[in-house]
Amino acid sequence: MDISWWHILVGFFFGNGMPHFLFGVAGKLFRSPLGANSSPKVNLYWGLINFVLGTVVAVFLAAGTSTMASWNGFFIGFWLVVAMFGFFMGHFRGDDV
Repeated sequence: MDISWWHILVGFFFGNGMPHFLFGVAGKLFRSPLGANSSPKVNLYWGLINFVLGTVVAVFLAAGTSTMASWNGFFIGFWLVVAMFGFFMGHFRGDDV
Protein backbone atom coordinates (compact mmCIF):
# COMPACT_ATOMS: atom_id res chain seq x y z
CA MET A 1 0.00 0.00 0.00
CA ASP A 2 1.34 3.39 -0.99
CA ILE A 3 0.69 5.82 1.89
CA SER A 4 1.98 9.35 1.49
CA TRP A 5 1.92 12.48 3.63
CA TRP A 6 -1.17 13.52 1.67
CA HIS A 7 -3.08 10.51 3.01
CA ILE A 8 -2.06 11.43 6.53
CA LEU A 9 -3.25 14.99 5.89
CA VAL A 10 -6.68 13.71 4.78
CA GLY A 11 -6.93 11.65 7.97
CA PHE A 12 -5.89 14.65 10.04
CA PHE A 13 -8.55 16.91 8.51
CA PHE A 14 -11.37 14.40 8.98
CA GLY A 15 -10.22 13.40 12.46
CA ASN A 16 -9.80 17.00 13.60
CA GLY A 17 -13.09 18.11 12.10
CA MET A 18 -15.24 15.52 13.84
CA PRO A 19 -15.05 16.71 17.49
CA HIS A 20 -15.43 20.36 16.48
CA PHE A 21 -18.44 19.57 14.29
CA LEU A 22 -20.09 17.40 16.95
CA PHE A 23 -19.59 19.93 19.75
CA GLY A 24 -20.94 22.61 17.41
CA VAL A 25 -24.14 20.76 16.56
CA ALA A 26 -24.56 19.77 20.22
CA GLY A 27 -24.43 23.46 21.19
CA LYS A 28 -21.44 23.07 23.52
CA LEU A 29 -18.40 25.29 24.04
CA PHE A 30 -15.17 23.66 22.88
CA ARG A 31 -11.57 24.74 22.32
CA SER A 32 -10.69 25.73 18.79
CA PRO A 33 -7.74 27.54 17.20
CA LEU A 34 -9.80 30.72 17.63
CA GLY A 35 -10.03 30.52 21.42
CA ALA A 36 -10.23 28.36 24.54
CA ASN A 37 -14.03 28.48 24.83
CA SER A 38 -15.18 28.94 21.27
CA SER A 39 -18.88 29.16 20.59
CA PRO A 40 -20.78 26.24 19.06
CA LYS A 41 -21.13 28.16 15.78
CA VAL A 42 -17.34 28.69 15.54
CA ASN A 43 -16.75 24.98 16.18
CA LEU A 44 -19.38 23.97 13.66
CA TYR A 45 -17.71 26.09 10.98
CA TRP A 46 -14.23 24.92 11.98
CA GLY A 47 -15.34 21.30 11.68
CA LEU A 48 -16.91 21.93 8.29
CA ILE A 49 -13.77 23.69 7.05
CA ASN A 50 -11.73 20.63 8.04
CA PHE A 51 -14.18 18.31 6.25
CA VAL A 52 -14.08 20.39 3.08
CA LEU A 53 -10.27 20.55 3.10
CA GLY A 54 -10.05 16.78 3.66
CA THR A 55 -12.46 16.21 0.78
CA VAL A 56 -10.52 18.49 -1.57
CA VAL A 57 -7.18 16.82 -0.77
CA ALA A 58 -8.67 13.32 -1.15
CA VAL A 59 -10.29 14.17 -4.49
CA PHE A 60 -6.98 15.63 -5.66
CA LEU A 61 -5.22 12.40 -4.63
CA ALA A 62 -7.74 10.14 -6.35
CA ALA A 63 -8.30 12.20 -9.51
CA GLY A 64 -7.42 10.23 -12.60
CA THR A 65 -6.93 6.94 -10.77
CA SER A 66 -9.05 3.82 -10.47
CA THR A 67 -9.50 4.49 -6.76
CA MET A 68 -11.84 7.43 -7.38
CA ALA A 69 -14.89 5.12 -7.46
CA SER A 70 -14.15 3.81 -3.96
CA TRP A 71 -13.62 7.35 -2.66
CA ASN A 72 -17.00 8.38 -4.11
CA GLY A 73 -18.79 5.89 -1.88
CA PHE A 74 -16.95 7.20 1.15
CA PHE A 75 -17.76 10.82 0.36
CA ILE A 76 -21.44 10.17 -0.33
CA GLY A 77 -21.88 8.38 2.99
CA PHE A 78 -19.78 10.90 4.91
CA TRP A 79 -21.51 14.01 3.57
CA LEU A 80 -24.96 12.45 4.08
CA VAL A 81 -24.17 12.00 7.77
CA VAL A 82 -22.77 15.54 8.02
CA ALA A 83 -25.93 16.94 6.39
CA MET A 84 -28.16 14.88 8.69
CA PHE A 85 -26.44 16.20 11.81
CA GLY A 86 -26.24 19.75 10.48
CA PHE A 87 -29.90 20.04 9.51
CA PHE A 88 -31.61 17.84 12.07
CA MET A 89 -29.50 18.03 15.25
CA GLY A 90 -32.11 20.20 16.98
CA HIS A 91 -34.50 17.27 16.76
CA PHE A 92 -32.01 14.91 18.41
CA ARG A 93 -31.23 17.40 21.20
CA GLY A 94 -34.92 17.84 21.99
CA ASP A 95 -35.11 21.52 20.95
CA ASP A 96 -38.36 20.81 19.12
CA VAL A 97 -40.19 19.71 22.28
